[in-house]
Amino acid sequence: MLGPVRDYLLAGGPLMAPLALDTFAVWFLYFRLVGALRNDLRTPAIEEVLAAPAAESAGGVTPRLVRHLRARLRAGLPFREAFLQCRAAELDRFSYSFYVLGALVTAAPLMGLLGTVFGMIDTFDAVAARSEETASMVASGISEALITTQVGLAAALPGTFGLAHLMRLYTRLRAVVDHCESHLALVFEFGREGGR
Repeated sequence: MLGPVRDYLLAGGPLMAPLALDTFAVWFLYFRLVGALRNDLRTPAIEEVLAAPAAESAGGVTPRLVRHLRARLRAGLPFREAFLQCRAAELDRFSYSFYVLGALVTAAPLMGLLGTVFGMIDTFDAVAARSEETASMVASGISEALITTQVGLAAALPGTFGLAHLMRLYTRLRAVVDHCESHLALVFEFGREGGR
């Protein structure tokens, strides 16, 4: 089973190792971000958190927002500034990961294209050599060109769809945070917290 896979990877040439590393990094980062976003979205409703003090220690974005917002308000910050800081702390932690994932997804087909160029150079070198092994060398160069292109595209396509899925989850998280802002503004800015 491993023999044909090993032969296939070796036929792809020297760029197969960086392509494999890029593919692994894309999938690792994708699953890490999906887990983090889903955990943040598993959150009690804002009304629940405000009504029950014990709910403030629950996981998810809403209890964290309430905890951090209360701490900033106790420190004397005005509501809008305190909430903007909390919002940034919750949402900005994903920005860097999205940039890295986007760069990795973009790099995969480019590395595949570079492998295509290397393979075509090998092919033309073989044709120019005009030796007895020309056919074998041409086939090897074309094989390297096509395999690296295939692997680069195979890494980039699922990564692109994964990035779209992550953006959908991130948009949902932003909507939850924005929903919290309107409720928390009523509670903290206009004093409707019910004596808390």
